[in-house]
Amino acid sequence: MREETVAQQGEAATPVQWVTADILLHRKTEIDVMIARRAFELFEGRGGGHGHDVDDWITAEVELLRPYRHDLKESAGAVVFHAELPCSFTPDQLNVSVEPRRLIVSGERELEVTCVGDVPTHEEKRTQRIFRMEELPVDIDPARTTAKVKYDVLEIVMPKVAAVSKPREKTKAASSRR
Repeated sequence: MREETVAQQGEAATPVQWVTADILLHRKTEIDVMIARRAFELFEGRGGGHGHDVDDWITAEVELLRPYRHDLKESAGAVVFHAELPCSFTPDQLNVSVEPRRLIVSGERELEVTCVGDVPTHEEKRTQRIFRMEELPVDIDPARTTAKVKYDVLEIVMPKVAAVSKPREKTKAASSRR
């Protein structure tokens, strides 16, 4: 049996876990509820002053979801999604769903954080999450889609659906005889 070093394991691309869209859409609803709760806490913390609802929502979203760099590019044969994963998400912590016109990426990981300062030093568990839903510019073939992680970069290659070419109908020359 061959053992790989950590560096060698990072060099090999690792596939991610595929799930159905309804699971990740349910996850999106859960995340939206968490963001709404936190935004309301921020609203109450300010004394209930109106006019900052968008700021509260954005602040809550940033607290609960890790931002990450990503791009979606279209080539002649595929749509390619690249994401630089924050905090070293591993493939087993990611879930991906692909439909003909939509891509959903979700990830969650637990961290143990040592807190120091005014309170006695202690450890806390914190959850870091990512979530992204992309509407795709063209129809893709979910069955041929691949997703892998290499060096903290998620790459999802979604081949386009082959254009269905209609067979040319032979036109019959109209006879002008009467």
